[in-house]
Amino acid sequence: MKRIVACLVLAAALAASQAAPAAAPGPATASGSKTVDINHFAFHPPTLNVAKGTRVVFSNSSGTAHTATDRGVFDSGHIRPGHSFAVRFERRGTFSYHCTIHTFMHGKIVVG
Repeated sequence: MKRIVACLVLAAALAASQAAPAAAPGPATASGSKTVDINHFAFHPPTLNVAKGTRVVFSNSSGTAHTATDRGVFDSGHIRPGHSFAVRFERRGTFSYHCTIHTFMHGKIVVG
């Protein structure tokens, strides 16, 4: 009897998860998340506009380590290939960051 109940619960959960609509893309919200891709020795996008409270994930899809650093605000340390680092922006402003390993790499987060 316990097996039958467990199977019915599992089947109901599976059916409910398949029927749920996917979230629509849209502007960042206070609980949202955005990604900066690190690849080809550049941050993509170079400037990212987000809402206050947005979590920004720096994702390294290149073959070498990088950093995302705005001194006194955030410092990712070395982000190895295939790894990421996240920071939540809780105040408005423009945050200019760079890679401390490859100093020619720059980016900007604009929090509105």
